[in-house]
Amino acid sequence: MTAEEQLYRRAIRITIVVVAAIAVIGAAVAWAVVGAAGAVAALVGAGVAALGAIPTQVAMLVGHTKPPHVMAGIVAFSWLGKMLVIIVALLLLQGVESFHRGAFAATAVTGIVASLVVDIMVLRKARIPYADPGT
Repeated sequence: MTAEEQLYRRAIRITIVVVAAIAVIGAAVAWAVVGAAGAVAALVGAGVAALGAIPTQVAMLVGHTKPPHVMAGIVAFSWLGKMLVIIVALLLLQGVESFHRGAFAATAVTGIVASLVVDIMVLRKARIPYADPGT
């Protein structure tokens, strides 16, 4: 396993754990504050956060050994796909009266920011050589 694969796999694992923790905590807090509708909205927000972070990390894991133009295509397609799914989900949720937007937004933003922090921290600790020692 290359250093890059280790980096991407570690980022994916940590992101899954962090987003799951945010889902549990967000749902519990939302349930206590606004009831079941808030808990459902918080869980949906955590799902959106996961959908915002994990596909890009998986795309990097899949594409890092490919030529640059192929990797760029994989990352771009994953980004476009997840944005399309998120937009459709938000449009569908817009018409749901009992959906608590505050709990959704708080959990989604917290999850997305946390996933960015995970990416930065994992990248900072990565041991990826800048030069190929065999050349």
